[in-house]
Amino acid sequence: MIQIKSSLLAKPALFIFAGIGNTLATTGVTAVSLYEMRLDAMAQARDAATNLVVSLQKDTERNLDICQLAMRDVVTSMETPSIRQLTPDARQLVAFSAANNVRELGVIFAANAAGNSVLDSRWVPPPKLNVSDRDYFQVQQLQKGAGLYLSKPFVPRAGNAGQVSIALSLRLDDANGRFAGIVAGTLRLSYFHRLFEGSILGDHGTLTLLRTDGTVLMRQPYHTDDIGSTLASGHSFLPLVQSDHGTYVDVAVLDHIERLYSFRRIGNYPLVVVVGLATEDIYAGWRKRAFAIGIVTAILNVLTIMLSLMFSGQLRRRFAMERQLQTLAWFDALTGLPNRAQLNKETLCILTDASRTSSQFAILFIDLDRFKRVNDTQGHSAGDEVLSEIARRLRNDVRGEDVIGRLGGDEFLAVLKNCDVHRAAHVAGRILQALYQPVTVNAKYDTSITLSASIGVSLYPHDGQDADTLLRNADMAMYKAKSTGRNQVHFYAPVYERQAKEQLELEIALRRALQKRALSVACQPKVDVMGTLRGAEALVRWTDEKLGIVPPDLFIAIAEESGLIAELDAWVLDEACRQLAKWRAEGINVPNVSVNICATDFKSPDYPRLIAHTLQTHGLEPANLILEMTERVMFDESVDQIRTSLDAIHALGIALSIDDFGTGYSSLSYLHRFPVKELKIDKSFVLGIGAVATAESLAQTVINIGNVLKLSVIAEGVETQAQRDFLKGHGCLMYQGYLYSPPLPPGDFAHWVETHQRQTPISEPA
Repeated sequence: MIQIKSSLLAKPALFIFAGIGNTLATTGVTAVSLYEMRLDAMAQARDAATNLVVSLQKDTERNLDICQLAMRDVVTSMETPSIRQLTPDARQLVAFSAANNVRELGVIFAANAAGNSVLDSRWVPPPKLNVSDRDYFQVQQLQKGAGLYLSKPFVPRAGNAGQVSIALSLRLDDANGRFAGIVAGTLRLSYFHRLFEGSILGDHGTLTLLRTDGTVLMRQPYHTDDIGSTLASGHSFLPLVQSDHGTYVDVAVLDHIERLYSFRRIGNYPLVVVVGLATEDIYAGWRKRAFAIGIVTAILNVLTIMLSLMFSGQLRRRFAMERQLQTLAWFDALTGLPNRAQLNKETLCILTDASRTSSQFAILFIDLDRFKRVNDTQGHSAGDEVLSEIARRLRNDVRGEDVIGRLGGDEFLAVLKNCDVHRAAHVAGRILQALYQPVTVNAKYDTSITLSASIGVSLYPHDGQDADTLLRNADMAMYKAKSTGRNQVHFYAPVYERQAKEQLELEIALRRALQKRALSVACQPKVDVMGTLRGAEALVRWTDEKLGIVPPDLFIAIAEESGLIAELDAWVLDEACRQLAKWRAEGINVPNVSVNICATDFKSPDYPRLIAHTLQTHGLEPANLILEMTERVMFDESVDQIRTSLDAIHALGIALSIDDFGTGYSSLSYLHRFPVKELKIDKSFVLGIGAVATAESLAQTVINIGNVLKLSVIAEGVETQAQRDFLKGHGCLMYQGYLYSPPLPPGDFAHWVETHQRQTPISEPA
């Protein structure tokens, strides 16, 4: 090495040439990097504008949908004869049952063919107003098929220039199809001003809400003169309104500033929301960085030429490279914490030391709760900021002799030396408190995120003798913390492992039972007020050779978690239809059979076809089958896909029933939107009759809702004559429960029907 050094130092020109070459290369790389940074600045701005416009589009569409749904409730009430005969107060209550959701937006009212107000969500009776001169009235009056119309901005009669509004209107027709008036919802543009006001736009950014004809409804920054003006003269206007979404750079018509625009059509409404970020703002940070980088590069180039004369520079670079490689191999690039490999290495050292000294140590498995939402809503760069801050806080909450590292994603691991259960609980609690504090992801605009964590703890030597077992048990305890509510600490207990094994064994046994057709179906009769059989509900049962009788709540939950629920429901549907066809072939008259189904079934596009094929296979009619679903189905995240299946099933002529109504997220608007024919009062309400006043009130409410909406109402869990008499007295005329019969095997059910037939007549199938 000394000879090489002497040889090179004897020819200093080589280092000078190397320094010049390095300077040129550095300058070129810097220029390319600056250019890429400029492109990145534009790309990040494009992503930010797209994310913002998507968020505002969804918020605006959701608000307009809420208003439209409330308006359609009013249309229904105006066109339903039975509702028009109600008292004004009752009619007001029914018509505007969903109007509470839009009070912040504006007012919903109905006007007759002359334009006079007949219903108003604010007052009973409505104020004396005439809107026949408004465009939203005249369009509906002149165009029968106008559908939902969005008006130009206007000032309400009782308003002022600061209360500019727009209106949505729907046409009302009489029984002969003639124009009978409108239902309209007036939306205060000040609401959208508040909605847009908090958006991050930069110094010269804009946010515009406009109609597809170019009329400006709202613009941020807000100027009164902009409202009602038109952007149709801009050369980018036609491509903007002819596409659902897009991004482009253009000079603004109103203030002549060049901006990056991202726009998005708002659902099926004739509205477009446009976010504009000024290119001056986009490149402002880049210009500062470019200037700083240019200065630094120039200085470095000079220093490089000087240092090229020194052989020690090469040695320093080699050492730096070695350190970098070591860091990449053993430490997490984002947080700087030890990675999984380094954690395993240090944990083994701590384990060896604890085994030698007969001491204890604890492993804390830390998993952030719902971290995926941060990446989905704020972007991965914000997620990286959060993880870096979480890592910093974790380092502050453990001692220097302890180990804290990142396993990957949003999972961290802490190994606490010389730690008993009390200290582990104390440290874990301190970590929960530290992580729950808000994390700032954009200091300039004061944007912060609050997260929680679930922590599982295992202790050496009680919970394991090796690192893998301790880590697995801590992981199991962490999942227990998540399943019991998140933001908490759980210590490992053998029962967790036993429960996991039992659940796995149950899943394997259930899969085997499905393959071998080892399940069975029990049937419970449904009768009317006269005791006449109106149908039967098919309930799946499982008796295993080793496990014995397995409760339905247990194995159905496992089926949902393991993905077996669709196969299980399909088997129950086929078995119930087969049994109904068999009874009828034997002369046993059962009007119909009910089968329980879940949201997963509806998400399959082939499910309506499966039902039709099953009925056809067993020679049954659609009226012979009722599908029961819980309220959760209507609020599933895939509600649009589910509604498509429901509509297809309804078109087949199959009745849909809501099971356990009132225990979930009951909504009258959803009952209007979905083709439901039957409500089932949950048995918890029925059991409370005679003992719990609230239960009686809830049962009576469900009955009243069903009667008003002309839905069949059936009570589950009827066990006493007193319960039955109460239900009958309040208008519920169909019952199911032990008062009549428990769920029975098919043979026993057939015997029950024959015995019951001698006492009461059996109705013909509907």
